[in-house]
Amino acid sequence: MTGRLSLIVLVAANLLPLAGVFLWDWDVFLLLLLFWCENVIIGLFGIARLVVAADRDTIVSGLFYPLFFLVHYGGFMFGHFMVLFGLYANHIEDLGNSASPADYYTLVVENLNWLAIAALCISHGWSFVENFMGRNEYERLSPMQAMGLPYKRMVITHVALIFGGFFLIEQGQPLAGLVLLIIMKIALDITFHKKEHQKLGEVSSPAE
Repeated sequence: MTGRLSLIVLVAANLLPLAGVFLWDWDVFLLLLLFWCENVIIGLFGIARLVVAADRDTIVSGLFYPLFFLVHYGGFMFGHFMVLFGLYANHIEDLGNSASPADYYTLVVENLNWLAIAALCISHGWSFVENFMGRNEYERLSPMQAMGLPYKRMVITHVALIFGGFFLIEQGQPLAGLVLLIIMKIALDITFHKKEHQKLGEVSSPAE
């Protein structure tokens, strides 16, 4: 069962957007905003990984890696947000062409379901405790390797989701398409989760 509970929690957290679609009338943009917020959560736990992985290094590198990651990843997240802004500005009711990024910030605060955000925090937190700390994955990662994990986990996934979402916009956002987008997200998350932790487990096997 080692490592499986985090996978179960991951799937459970990713099922909440289905409730958003069926019960709360979420559209493509709100789904993608939720997934963007998950990227922020992934980044926060990425910083936590760097702090733990750098414990065996010097104090300078222990400060440098988290700060560098914060700036670099933060810029990446800002760029990702602006891509969403550029792609969907003309498709959101009551915003139109004159919308500013501040309007989208308000949209995030007012429309996202914070239960879904909390579930994603629990999911990534559970994985951090169970796998990174509980299975001592931090002993098998250099700070540079730990820094790369958040990017590997979500770049391909969210490129696919963004352009999949834009296709759904063009098709009128059919319910079946929204459900398929969520299923695709879950499938990609499961794939990357398994690959990441299996690889780290394989690294440890000769020493065990």
